[in-house]
Amino acid sequence: MLAGVMAAPALAQDVTAAADDQFTVETVAEGLDFPWSIAFLPDGNMLVTELTGQLRLIDDGQLVEAPISGTPEVIYGGQGGLSDVVLHPDFAANNLVYLTYSAARDKGNTLVVARAEFTGSALENFEVIFEADAYRSSLVHYGARMTFLPDGTFMVTSGDGFDYREQSQNTDNHFGSMLRLNDDGSVPADNPYVGDDSVRDEIYSYGHRNPQAIVHDASTGRIYSNEHGAQGGDEINIIEAKGNYGWPLATFGLDYTGAYVSPLTEFEGSTQPLTYWTPSIAPSGMAVVSGEAFSDWEGDLLVSALAAGNVEEFADRNLRRVIINDGELAGEEAIRVVVPDAEGDDTPRLRDVRMAPDGSIYVLTDGEGGHVLRLVPVGGMPGPAASLDDARDAVEEATQAVIEAMTEGAKAAAEAVEEAIDANKDDVAEAVNDAVEATAEAVKEGADAVKEAVSSDAADTPAE
Repeated sequence: MLAGVMAAPALAQDVTAAADDQFTVETVAEGLDFPWSIAFLPDGNMLVTELTGQLRLIDDGQLVEAPISGTPEVIYGGQGGLSDVVLHPDFAANNLVYLTYSAARDKGNTLVVARAEFTGSALENFEVIFEADAYRSSLVHYGARMTFLPDGTFMVTSGDGFDYREQSQNTDNHFGSMLRLNDDGSVPADNPYVGDDSVRDEIYSYGHRNPQAIVHDASTGRIYSNEHGAQGGDEINIIEAKGNYGWPLATFGLDYTGAYVSPLTEFEGSTQPLTYWTPSIAPSGMAVVSGEAFSDWEGDLLVSALAAGNVEEFADRNLRRVIINDGELAGEEAIRVVVPDAEGDDTPRLRDVRMAPDGSIYVLTDGEGGHVLRLVPVGGMPGPAASLDDARDAVEEATQAVIEAMTEGAKAAAEAVEEAIDANKDDVAEAVNDAVEATAEAVKEGADAVKEAVSSDAADTPAE
């Protein structure tokens, strides 16, 4: 069901506590300075941004002491700093890394998107490819998350700047918007408002407050985003072209003074959220679950929380699993993630959650001395799946064995018949029958081998 025609959203209050024995937590790295985002390199290493302005490398499971060189100058303070890091879809060929950050300009500070080539220890050929027309004096509500789409374009979230919330309904700037760009920062020709002089060409949707995550679900084609409300009204939205998501004219939250931001929760033409949280949990990162490791969660959304303590019943549960069945909201679990061997019983604020290429789950704890944690199923990770090429090779080998068996069987049958005829034996027919049966048995054994190779390899092979 599309977001624009959905019924009223489900209040995310029907929540259950998840069992605590579903996974174990491993510490991958610690001592990070306000870690904000993580990206997985093809060689198994990782890049982690620190809001204070550093880009860090985790090499072979160890945090490299020296930060990556070549990062931009950022404004650090409030919620500003070095934010997201995302790899280009063709990173293996071009080594391009994309960053979002807050930067000072003559008009004020704003959200910036840049890219550079990663050499292994440095960023080179750094270039700013987009600068949001969302200049402000405040140091909050930048959005600053990115995700690439299958067509090679990418989405960027831009927040409302807090003090500029009314601008989220003004499409002549980039406040409170979802932006879609080509990989070089230019405007895609098929963006929904191209040709409309009243709307900036980069805008894909608007009426957002402070979007903290945006992800593409490859299995459904949906684009999901979450965003902070004020006092309540945190949302998960399904992002549609030309959608108006209501802020600040419609919201499920109150202002920090306790007054209404708006008496409306919807209005004609606005798009309702998939779900919302009141009280707020302050959602941060988000991931679509995929892979064999957590197969029971396939297609669900994991949402990390910065303010789990606002919900008294689940104050010690800082990760939410939003259950999606057949495209519809089907429930929610509150999950507890703690730092192994940590002193005390505090529940850490979680800044980000990501699916690793191997199907394990990574989370970042927020603040000074931040951690990179890895969640793996109890009992360990599943064994490596056979690749499609491996399955094809196995079938080819088995097929060749069948051909060789048939050839040898037919040759043996012909020789037996010739010997029987030469010997003028009466049992020529019996010899022929014996040879035919031997050939048939060889063919059957070969066919069984092919069947076994196909079934065993295909069972462990992901679809193309």
